[in-house]
Amino acid sequence: MGCWRSYAGDERLSSSSLTVSIGIFAVLWLLWAIKKQKKVAVPPLPPGPRGLPIVGYLPFIGTELHTKFEQLGGIYGPIYKVWLANKLCIVISSPSLVKEVVRDQDAIFSNRDVNRATLAVTYGGVDIAFSPNGHDWKMLRKIFVREMLSPSNLDSTFALRREEVRIAIRNVYDKTGTPVDVGELVFVTVMNAIMNMLWGGTLQGEEGAKFGAEFKTMFSNLMLIVGKPNVSDLFPTLANFDLQGIAREAKEISKNVDQVLDYVIDKAIKSLAKAKEEGKTMTRQKDFLQVLLEIREQNTGADSISMIQLKAVLFDVVIAGSDTTTTTSEWVMARLMKHSEVMRKVQEELIEIVGMDKLVEESHLPKLRYLDAVIKETFRLHPPLPFLIPRSPSKSSIIGGYHVPKGSNIFVNAWAIQRDPKYWENPLEFKPERFLNDGCGTLDFSGNNFKYIPFGSGRRICAGLTLGDRTLKYILASILHSFEWKLPQGSEIDISDTFGIITKKKSPTVAIPTPRLSKLELYT
Repeated sequence: MGCWRSYAGDERLSSSSLTVSIGIFAVLWLLWAIKKQKKVAVPPLPPGPRGLPIVGYLPFIGTELHTKFEQLGGIYGPIYKVWLANKLCIVISSPSLVKEVVRDQDAIFSNRDVNRATLAVTYGGVDIAFSPNGHDWKMLRKIFVREMLSPSNLDSTFALRREEVRIAIRNVYDKTGTPVDVGELVFVTVMNAIMNMLWGGTLQGEEGAKFGAEFKTMFSNLMLIVGKPNVSDLFPTLANFDLQGIAREAKEISKNVDQVLDYVIDKAIKSLAKAKEEGKTMTRQKDFLQVLLEIREQNTGADSISMIQLKAVLFDVVIAGSDTTTTTSEWVMARLMKHSEVMRKVQEELIEIVGMDKLVEESHLPKLRYLDAVIKETFRLHPPLPFLIPRSPSKSSIIGGYHVPKGSNIFVNAWAIQRDPKYWENPLEFKPERFLNDGCGTLDFSGNNFKYIPFGSGRRICAGLTLGDRTLKYILASILHSFEWKLPQGSEIDISDTFGIITKKKSPTVAIPTPRLSKLELYT
């Protein structure tokens, strides 16, 4: 009997062990199946060229990005990947995919991919353009838009812009019949207008003009440097070596600008302290720097603005505002001199709206529809930032059915989209009329139509858009209305470009002005 019980007990134990084993096996199989299913559910990375171990895709070294992107787009389509060392870059070049990034998943894709050169010139990436999407960025943008770019503030500062444009017209008149560098002319005009709005200072006289020319060269070089591929950005182990000297060069240029900002800020602080000590109130409208200093003094805690952030915002406005407007003015003037029939239409419109016995006022600008179309067409062919500012997703996502990993580098190829024959008729032709017809007549700079995004779209759209648009149009209308412009004898218009973070002309736009208004006193 005892043996039987022992045998029965062994049998029950064996049966229980078998049941447990089957249960464990079933659980393990289920976990394996779930894991496998999850793996299958993750989409693949976008297509793209094979890269070599460690170095990635070698053909990118020493080439213009837009040229290589154009070639790869023709092979792989509107979304593809490129490995640059261990950095995964994903290029997007169709309106529908852009919409997924800047509208449908804007919050995920609102961070920047900031390289070492950019960090060097933006005080560690604490400015409006490159700050991570978060409290600080929202605070700085809100202050900038509310205190400097509100409609009332733009209207109230028109007198400053008009004064600088009038000075520019007088300077050009003095150079009648001699070649004028359009870029330098516009740069000094814009710089003076911006500095007047920021801190009430300008570049005056011959010394000011020389200083302005030097600044223009510095800013142009800076924009090219920031857009250069840098080996130290691609290899983390080399991050501290700066092998190409790009970060060092950017830091050296920005140091000169920083010294100017330090001087200006120190002067403003002393002026405000003196006025406060004497119990005086401001007799004129406060400039933007004074507003920032007062905000910094009054606010504490989470909404306080540091001195580094303050300088970074000023740096943004000075660099982006002056360089983009200058570069676009050069492109517009080059295109107009290359297409004389378009130049004639612009000047006929100016005669009709302004008249030959008056100078242009900002109140005329909304009526200059053809000039507006010329500017829009120039931005289409020569977007200021051909790939906008690269984004970096804060978490992994799916775009166009492909897996986009967290931390990858996202290029929105505005340059390719705005030249794509699928979305534009005769895309390489300079034809401003396309922005006057029903198909494109409603397109603007708001970024709501994703086939035309020269200033980006979504929450990271260019913060200074309204000021830049108004200043550019006013300067161009004024110099086109006041003068005829012709090429120096024997010269030709070169519309080839150089790519950095901004699309620039390879050679300056130089033209000879001749007065065209009916009253001499308009030039004096």
